[in-house]
Amino acid sequence: MKKLLILLFLISISSCAQDGKIISKEPLILSDSITTRLEKSVPHLDAIQFSKITYLSDGLQVTGYVAEPKKEGNYPCIIANRGGNREFGQWTPLSIAYFMGKMASWDYVVVASQYRGNDGGEGMEQFGGAEVDDVLNLLPVLEQLPKADTSRIGIEGGSRGGMMTYLSLKNSSRFKAAVVVAGMADAHLSIKNRAEMETVFAELAPNYASDKENQLNQRSAVQWADEICKTTPLLIMHGSADWRVSPEESLTLVNKLYEYKHPTRFILFEGADHGISEFRKDMFDAMKSHFDRYVRDESPLPEMKPHGG
Repeated sequence: MKKLLILLFLISISSCAQDGKIISKEPLILSDSITTRLEKSVPHLDAIQFSKITYLSDGLQVTGYVAEPKKEGNYPCIIANRGGNREFGQWTPLSIAYFMGKMASWDYVVVASQYRGNDGGEGMEQFGGAEVDDVLNLLPVLEQLPKADTSRIGIEGGSRGGMMTYLSLKNSSRFKAAVVVAGMADAHLSIKNRAEMETVFAELAPNYASDKENQLNQRSAVQWADEICKTTPLLIMHGSADWRVSPEESLTLVNKLYEYKHPTRFILFEGADHGISEFRKDMFDAMKSHFDRYVRDESPLPEMKPHGG
């Protein structure tokens, strides 16, 4: 029995040592209907190479996607975090083309995870739990992509993907910049404002019934804002008319980040919905400017202490 336990332990160590290893990579071909639909909002899609990958995370085979310029070069990188849970909000050819394709068209290598248990991947997501590793294991995925400059990596996410971004910044200092759109930052407030969210947490967060307070705190950046990497400048954007994730979540977090002198820019779009659809161009322009400044150009961090005339 002892020998069996040792063997299982060694197998586990070996599997985790392979985390981030790309198991398979195949072209993702966009349909003519998608390219036609996006020809105005995402020009030059034909200059982007899309791929579906399977990679290892905590020994599990997880599904992910890559969008990268076809032309040769060494490009800065962005990790993109999807919203939703399970099948709801998962990456589709349309959202991959629209969001990942948009960022790749700025001359970035973009990678994303579908999170474990989704789209044919092994395991089960925990809505802000162990699958944070699926995001962080995209860092070694990038190291296997010839066009990726892994000294310049940014990260972004919207809604639940915002929570995943905050958690990633709590656990890694690798990111040159981060952007969060309508991000979940207070799980307690999410449940208060949308009772159905408790069902999501109860179904996915481990031991939720007996460990509710701790599980919600672990998923609430407002509880550990001082632990978010202070060398990663943040751009946080939210719509003031968002009913899915209250802008109060971002406002509370921004106030805490200000208290800790974290380099943060906050944009509250007046009357905008969850996806900031009323100001989509402004949103993407702000995102590109932030990534270009701190990831592409590696500009120095701003001086956060009071200064000037």
